[in-house]
Amino acid sequence: MSNLDREHQVACQAARDAGRLILTHYGNPEIEVQTKPDTSPVTVADSAADALILDRLRTAFPNDAFLSEESPDDESRLAKSRVWIIDPLDGTRDFLAQTGDFSVHIGLCVDGQPLLGVVYQPVRQALYHARRGEGAFLDSNGVSTRIATSKRREPGELRVGISRLNPDEGLSKCLAASGLAPRAVAMGASVKHMALARGDLDAVLNLSPAEQEWDTCAPEVILAEAGCMVTDGDGHPMRYNQRDLYRRRGSVASNGLCHPLMLRVMAPCLPEDAPAA
Repeated sequence: MSNLDREHQVACQAARDAGRLILTHYGNPEIEVQTKPDTSPVTVADSAADALILDRLRTAFPNDAFLSEESPDDESRLAKSRVWIIDPLDGTRDFLAQTGDFSVHIGLCVDGQPLLGVVYQPVRQALYHARRGEGAFLDSNGVSTRIATSKRREPGELRVGISRLNPDEGLSKCLAASGLAPRAVAMGASVKHMALARGDLDAVLNLSPAEQEWDTCAPEVILAEAGCMVTDGDGHPMRYNQRDLYRRRGSVASNGLCHPLMLRVMAPCLPEDAPAA
């Protein structure tokens, strides 16, 4: 078994087990909800999944670095080439609203490039996974299927994923100005990215000031291997294991064919106080 095979297996199993742990807290009306400094919610489900994933990865790969949304970042990772980037519960608002649209993210980047991505949706028991250069797959109901994005490019055919519970006023204005507002589909967290990867959506736009590396790392590998294009709002590739974790220029993911259009849609709404790279 190659190292990457082992990394893939450990990450997939950790994501599944974290998802099962999250579901033990799902729908609990008495679950305690705390508010982080960025006003986002966090629960015992987030922290329990975080502990499980980190324990599995640290045991298997003790020499690697780790960056997780729910653990302190001492920036020692900046000196490492291999970094695991984790969001133990992507979509906590959806978890609390019981929409089912939440996921576990586990990604591995090497020298700033994402090479392995696992996204597990516990309610649907759907495991999306990819390794750079080897295709993207969906494991569901005991069957593994290779997935690919859509081929649509005409504006009147496009379906554009946007956030359901964390809407952005600027993005809404951009979509309205471009005439694409009727083509917008509100979905939760990275569930919309996986819909893009399998061809149910044609693009996903995000201008949230809270989006960070753990939101995009694992999904980006799966999207790229499904034939998608992923950039920031200026059309530049995204780097990982950076000192500044925020996606300050937004993120654009598409089937590639409509990517130039999506960048034009986003352009008027990009923040002026954050200059393009």
